[in-house]
Amino acid sequence: MTATLRLSLLSYPYHASKHTGRGHDRYVAELVDNTISECADVALTVMDPGFAKNTLWGLLKLPEQAVGLLRSEADVYHAISPMGGAPAALLGRRPLVVTVHDLVPFNIAGYESGFKHLLARQCVRICLRLADAIIVPYQVTKDELVSRLHAEPGKIHVVNYGVDHASYFARPDVARAERTILYVGAVSRSKGVEVLIRAFAKVKAGVPDAKLVIGGKSTVDQPMLESLGQSLGVTGLSFAGFIAESALADHYAKATVMVFPSHYGFGLSTLEAMACGTPVVGVAALDAPEFFADAGILAEPDNAEDLAECLIRVLTSSELQREQSEKSLARAASFSWARTARENVAVCAAVARRARG
Repeated sequence: MTATLRLSLLSYPYHASKHTGRGHDRYVAELVDNTISECADVALTVMDPGFAKNTLWGLLKLPEQAVGLLRSEADVYHAISPMGGAPAALLGRRPLVVTVHDLVPFNIAGYESGFKHLLARQCVRICLRLADAIIVPYQVTKDELVSRLHAEPGKIHVVNYGVDHASYFARPDVARAERTILYVGAVSRSKGVEVLIRAFAKVKAGVPDAKLVIGGKSTVDQPMLESLGQSLGVTGLSFAGFIAESALADHYAKATVMVFPSHYGFGLSTLEAMACGTPVVGVAALDAPEFFADAGILAEPDNAEDLAECLIRVLTSSELQREQSEKSLARAASFSWARTARENVAVCAAVARRARG
């Protein structure tokens, strides 16, 4: 079939990869793969600056990104982040679609540099003003953009994230480890790991043989978090380090419960665990309640005691484990990267048609 839509995907400041442990990198990689496989009428080009480990590295890649944008030609541009969308908009690359994943820089302070959040907030505002369409993963994000930043409702489209069901699925042949809690994500305070360790100390008081496995890349917070566990006298706590993509499904399938106490709301590891039929405990922060619906057990944010109670409920009840496993599978079944790609392309195609008149 002849390609009819020239779509340029701007991944800056992220990198299309399933192996960095970063959710936004995974998002880009899945979007690329599934656009190619699902949308035969799209000629896709990807402007990928490569991996940047922090904000400074990302900023150093901006000149290269700008040159690439000025040389590019497309029917429509899709920036997967406001940090990439703002430069594209200011350089006149139109029509332009921008994905706004969340409004963390407007809601959470104290975990990232103030400069990074200031820059992110300004990029969101520029994109709301200059982009032709905005994609968000949740209705709650759209509602906040409209109410707080006065965005045009008709300009914002809700397209959910997806999950790779070929990699993450129920494995009845894999025995679940007894009373094992799994966390997968950045080992940082912003992701609620400090609260999790304090909660686990309380879990141990009620479930002495409970275990907590913390998997994820180390951050500057990890030494402090390890010291916290030691000062609380917690046993059964292990830091597994970065878990490779090839080993993730096995970890999810063996865990009694997955926990994700992030101040930032939803995380892709949560959805992957649910696709494996693993019960999930999260916190009622930002977009998490909308994502979980009734499929997860939500604790109050920053409340170690409430988080501990939720975890104890799951660890000590085989009936609740079965019930939450079924809910996890049912909820995860409604998400797929193929649908994410098709719906993203539909928004981009509509914008391109309007631009052509």
